[in-house]
Amino acid sequence: MSNVASSSEGAKAISATSSDTRFPISNILDGDAKTCWITTGLFPQEFIISFPDLVSIMRIRTQTRNVKSIAVEYCDQRQPTSFEALYGPVEIQDEGTGLQIESQQFKQTKCRFLRVKILSGWHDFAVVYKFEAEGAM
Repeated sequence: MSNVASSSEGAKAISATSSDTRFPISNILDGDAKTCWITTGLFPQEFIISFPDLVSIMRIRTQTRNVKSIAVEYCDQRQPTSFEALYGPVEIQDEGTGLQIESQQFKQTKCRFLRVKILSGWHDFAVVYKFEAEGAM
């Protein structure tokens, strides 16, 4: 299994509820833990990942900061219009170290799109450094 949510595999971040040209949403898929996407302060915040074709996923890993609660939904349609719950909401602990590494495993699921909802944060702004979906094309 590989990370199908990588820009090198053709995955794209197609929308986000907040935008800053210094921290574009595309950063979460570039594989570089030094780049990030930062929310603008209000919750919930969300972003949508698209895959070049139908993929089968079974685990999602995130590297974040200040995220308190997160939920992920999937869509297997050709357009991202109808989403179903994949998992969550999940509370992510704030250990005081800054970086939060979260991994959720679930039954194998086919999708074309993922919608990630940051439902609440530990502070006004949340940061997503990395988003990975383990699976196969």
